[in-house]
Amino acid sequence: MKPILLATDGSEHAQQAAKQAIELAEEQGVPLYALCVVDKRRFDNPALSSAELATIYAEDHASMCVSKVADMAEKSNVRVEGGIRHGIPHEVILEYAAEVDADAIVIGEHGDHTEHFSGVGGKVAELADRDVIVVKAQPV
Repeated sequence: MKPILLATDGSEHAQQAAKQAIELAEEQGVPLYALCVVDKRRFDNPALSSAELATIYAEDHASMCVSKVADMAEKSNVRVEGGIRHGIPHEVILEYAAEVDADAIVIGEHGDHTEHFSGVGGKVAELADRDVIVVKAQPV
């Protein structure tokens, strides 16, 4: 079986998607790849300016998002791999899914990059050549 890819941004919706992705990976006995994309349209490469601090913060946040998924999966038998990448989120998610040959992409319905489904999740679902599981927002 092929691995599962979780696209995360650390939002509450992404954490709900992470729980579902971990359960799915455990049920199928496959690795889980967690990916957080630093949006290059908002955070470009550091250039010794105030933008550098924002980019460093975004990279640190992305790294924490992936670490949090690994922490969530500790009690399961799921191995979590992944990391951060820079680029346009939906493009990087689709490229990474192809790179790891993911069977499915799991993504939250909403996240930090969009106010509604037509954002990153919608683009991924529209353009993916593999299954996309969009985890609907659950009331808290």
